[in-house]
Amino acid sequence: MKIVLIILVNCMLLSEDKYKEPAYELLSKDGNIEIRQYGEYVVAKTSVSSADKHDNNMFRTLASYIFGGNKENQSIPMTAPVTTYENSDSYNMIFYMLDADNINDMPEPNGQNIEFESFRLGKCAVISFSWFTSQSRIDSFTIQLKNYIEKNNIIPRSAYMVNRYDPPWKVPFMRRNEIIVQIN
Repeated sequence: MKIVLIILVNCMLLSEDKYKEPAYELLSKDGNIEIRQYGEYVVAKTSVSSADKHDNNMFRTLASYIFGGNKENQSIPMTAPVTTYENSDSYNMIFYMLDADNINDMPEPNGQNIEFESFRLGKCAVISFSWFTSQSRIDSFTIQLKNYIEKNNIIPRSAYMVNRYDPPWKVPFMRRNEIIVQIN
C-alpha cells in the first residue's frame, strides 16, 4: 500500500502535462503582474446563463468535442489555458484551438452548445497565482490587478478572465492560474 501511495504522490508532484499554449510577447513585468501582447486565436466557446455558472458542464461539453465528439470524430489536441469569464448575461468558457488557422478548419459539433470565434486578445495585463481558484482567491487577485491597473493609469477593455493551466490532479501549490484583462 505504501508503494502505491508513493507512486501516486510522485506522479502528482512530477507530472509535467505540457500542453500547447497561446504565444505572447512579454512587454513588462512587475512582481507577479505582466503586460503581454497576444495575437488572434480560434477558440471553441460554450456559455451558460450567469445564474447557472456554479452548476454547469461547460468543461465536459468542450472536452467531449475535442476528444472526438464531433461530426468528423476528429480528436483535437488539448491546449492550455482553459479560460472563463462572465459578461452581462452569460458565463463563458473557451478552449484555444491552436492548430486551427480559421474557424472553417474546425469540425462541426455533434449538437453541443459550442460556438467558434476568432479571439483577438491583443495587449493584456495578467496576474499569476498558484493553489486553487476559489471565488475568494479569484476576487482577491482580481482586486490586486485592478489596483495595479488603476495606479498605472491603464484602461481595461474587457471582462476580467480566469486562466487555469493544470489538470485537477496537479498538486495545488504547483498549479498555475492567472487573472487576465485586455487593456489599451
